[in-house]
Amino acid sequence: MQQCGSYIEGKANCNAKASHQDLIEATTIHMLNKVFLKDLDIMSTIQRIIKSTIKVDDVQGIIEKLTLERDENEIALSNLIDTKVKTPDIPESIFNTKYREYSDRLKVLTAEINKLELEHVKNYDTRKRMDKINEILGKKNLVIDELDSEILSTFIYKMISVNPNEIVYCIAGTKNYSDNEFKERRFEFLKTEPIIVETYHAPDGLAKMLYRVVVI
Repeated sequence: MQQCGSYIEGKANCNAKASHQDLIEATTIHMLNKVFLKDLDIMSTIQRIIKSTIKVDDVQGIIEKLTLERDENEIALSNLIDTKVKTPDIPESIFNTKYREYSDRLKVLTAEINKLELEHVKNYDTRKRMDKINEILGKKNLVIDELDSEILSTFIYKMISVNPNEIVYCIAGTKNYSDNEFKERRFEFLKTEPIIVETYHAPDGLAKMLYRVVVI
């Protein structure tokens, strides 16, 4: 879960001192309980940011409309070719003009549909994640006392280990970044206005971790 140069480029390229895993885990548990389970205002802010970009129904409707138009163009193109075969004396210039018209429109429609389908999948995945967050938050008297893959993947997109005593938790909006995209923009994310800044103090008083939470 730690995000630094070594995560992407290989250990030999990272000069940062290691963060202790047990301190990171304890800080993460502290953050999850404080941010997601205790502070309803913060959780509402996160949900509002994420929900504001989810338009699954709208996207689906546009896809259906464009798909219908594409189907009609395919039929028209097929009919044009059949007519040309059955009526060879149709002027070549007229046939070519109509053929290009239908073909070009099909290319445009197909490209638009493919783009919107990717957006639809992204929005659908985001909505499922929001449903999962609400399901977990709906459990009465919930306290997170240990980490598992489901909780981490639901609430946290990535962590950036700034130094051994500072970490940034990145909460995903609707954008899923590849490792390379995240690498290229990680310094930008470090400058993102946090929704909370806190310090976790270990029970023995010997260690602490400053953490920030940002929505990217």
